[in-house]
Amino acid sequence: MANRTVTDADGREWTCVPSIGTKQVRGRDVVLSCTTPTVDEPVMLTVGWQWEKMAERGLARLIVQAEEDARRAA
Repeated sequence: MANRTVTDADGREWTCVPSIGTKQVRGRDVVLSCTTPTVDEPVMLTVGWQWEKMAERGLARLIVQAEEDARRAA
């Protein structure tokens, strides 16, 4: 599986990779681990199996939302 890099509205560049042990299977969601230098912990989020074709801005918005949710929960 490929890594994917997207840039959010604040200009942060996020690199996302499928979680270790996650197999990409048609029709099954994928758990991504996304990192950027300015955030200490990786952001984990579940996306559809065709996440590599998702629009860059859409994926970036999902990552930012997951990061905000994780920060509030901590």
